[in-house]
Amino acid sequence: MYTYKHPKPIVIKLTDELGFDLRQKAAEYITANQNRTGAERGSSEEQGFGALAEMVIRNKLGMSEINSEDHPLGYDLLLPSGIKVDVKCRGGALPFKEEYESSDGIAREAKHNFFARQMHDERLDADIYVMTHLETPSKRELPGTTRQRKWVLYICGWVSKERVSNEGVYLPRGSLTEQGRTWFTYRGQEIEYYNRNLNGLESVQDLLSIEQMDVTKDSVHKGDLNLTSVDAIRIAYDLIGRGVLSEQHLAFVQNETGINKIVKPVLHSNQYFHLLHWLKEKGALTDSEIEKARKILQEEPYSGI
Repeated sequence: MYTYKHPKPIVIKLTDELGFDLRQKAAEYITANQNRTGAERGSSEEQGFGALAEMVIRNKLGMSEINSEDHPLGYDLLLPSGIKVDVKCRGGALPFKEEYESSDGIAREAKHNFFARQMHDERLDADIYVMTHLETPSKRELPGTTRQRKWVLYICGWVSKERVSNEGVYLPRGSLTEQGRTWFTYRGQEIEYYNRNLNGLESVQDLLSIEQMDVTKDSVHKGDLNLTSVDAIRIAYDLIGRGVLSEQHLAFVQNETGINKIVKPVLHSNQYFHLLHWLKEKGALTDSEIEKARKILQEEPYSGI
C-alpha cells in the first residue's frame, strides 16, 4: 500500500554511461516508432523525451527498458499490482522547480499539462499518471553527446487519471498562462494540474507499492487549487469588480494562499494609468483616484534598450 509523501521531485542525472545509453535507446526507438498521426500529438523531440522518461523508470523498477511489440497502446507500463501507468514528460532548458520566481516577488507554483483528449479517449486506459520533467541542453535532440551535462530527469509524483479528470482545469486553445516571468498562449486543448496536488515519491521503487485501493482513494481525494495562488487573487479581484464576490471573499483567498502583497495585473500598469488619465480628461475622476492607484501600481517610463 502506498503511503503519501510531499511531491518533492526525484532528480536523476542522465550524463553517465547508463544515462547516455538510455538516451541512445530512446532516440533509436522514436526513429523506428514515431507517432505521425493523431490530433495534438507531440513532436518527435517530445515523443523522444517521453520514451526516455519511461525507459529510466522501467530501468529503476528492474523491468525491460522497451515494451514488447504487442504491448497495449493505452498505457506505458503495468505494475505488479495490475495498475496501468502512463508516464508523462515535458522537456525544457530550465530545471524543474516547485515554485518559479516572478518580477513582483511572489512565487508561481509549478504545474503539469495534459492534452484534454487524453481524458476522453477510452483507448487510453491508464489508471495513473507519473509526471516527469526533462531538463535538456540548448541542442536537445536525442541522444545528444557524452559531453552535455544538462540531461536531467525530474520524477515529480503520481496522480490517478480520474482525479485529473475531476479536478484539473480545462483551457481551450488560445488560453493565456503564466510561468514565472513569462506568458504564453496554449496551442492545444490543455488541462492544467498543479504539482502540489501530486502524490510524492521518495524513490522510483515507491511506485511498486501502489495498489488498486490507493488509486480508488486518490480518485475521490479533494486537493488544493489547480491555479497559482496569484491567479486565485486575480480572479477574486475581477469577480469583486463584476459584483460577484465581496472584499470578504478576497480576504479569505488571501488568508488561504498566504499572499498579502499586491498582485500585479495581467495587463501592464501603463495601460491602467492610460485609462485613469483618460477618465480624468473626461471629468470622470480626480487626481485623488490616480494617487490611490499609484499606491498599488507603478508606471514604467521608457528607459532605452
